[in-house]
Amino acid sequence: MNKRGLFWGVFLVTLGVLWFAQNMGWLHLDWEVVANLWPVLLILGGVVLILERRSSQWAVVATLLFALTIPVFMVGIFHNRHDRFDRFEWNDNNDNEADNNDNADDKDDSGDSDDSDDSDDSDNDDSGDKGDRSNTTMETRSDSFVESMAPDIRQAKLKLEGGAARFTIGEPVSDLINAQTKMSFGSYSMAVERDDATHTPTIELKPNEGNIKLKDGKMDNRVDVKLNATPIWDVEVDMGAGAGDFDLSQYAVSRLDLDAGVADVDVKLGDRADQTDVRLSSGVASITIRVPKGVGCKVQHDGAFNLNDLDDLQKVDDGSYVSPGYNAAKKKIIIRYDGGLSKFKVARY
Repeated sequence: MNKRGLFWGVFLVTLGVLWFAQNMGWLHLDWEVVANLWPVLLILGGVVLILERRSSQWAVVATLLFALTIPVFMVGIFHNRHDRFDRFEWNDNNDNEADNNDNADDKDDSGDSDDSDDSDDSDNDDSGDKGDRSNTTMETRSDSFVESMAPDIRQAKLKLEGGAARFTIGEPVSDLINAQTKMSFGSYSMAVERDDATHTPTIELKPNEGNIKLKDGKMDNRVDVKLNATPIWDVEVDMGAGAGDFDLSQYAVSRLDLDAGVADVDVKLGDRADQTDVRLSSGVASITIRVPKGVGCKVQHDGAFNLNDLDDLQKVDDGSYVSPGYNAAKKKIIIRYDGGLSKFKVARY
């Protein structure tokens, strides 16, 4: 039996049924309790890996339970966060109504017409403030982050963090970095530190604590990054639930370290570096790595591929996969993949 096909089939069906039932109002669960039970996923995931390594007949049962459980916690975590936001908005409105009631009481207690006018003005001001807060909450915030390029920069490091967003790395710019963020909720910040000896800059672009959320089940947050093509880049990406489109083909990338949770990621690498070391770690994700045909490619992995599509790479004695003529290639890309129940693909272009 193909356990990978079984997993993805059950996973997608369960997720669709749960989401449909929740939208129709058929589910009445305490999502906060469900979300707090997320460590069960770690237990089931470990059981699946152990049983698969032992080729146990119970691996199919464990895989089925894992595929059923993951969508439950995904929906639970989302609705738990969404409900918390709704409660915050509801309490905020109640506070405003209480303030208005207090003003009305003051108005009734006073027989002075001037006091009554002042009370009305106060009510109007409070109402205006309330409207402003509502508009601010729902607005999309846009920020721009720019760091100029210095002539002595030969190497640079980018640390990109976040979740529940769409991330892109696009065409080169004259600045060291030019990043644009558009957030329905929350904001980003950027910090740049330089090594005193080498003058190598480390750029850290990350969300402000606890601000990145989903809006009505939709992912409205975007982080678009453009870099300078002159330095040799060391790139670290740590993303949770979201999507990533990273076109690094025009950059010399010596190292790419990518951690993805529930994500859809597409990475395009180039041939400007003599060697690019790629480390991938994922949970439930779809990851595609695009590699030039003129570059030797090697893939090493810890555990089994859940959906194995490695283009023209062939398995060798040490268990890794290499492209034709890998040993003689002048430029190489080495990929180390440590994934959970993910779709992993290497495409040669």
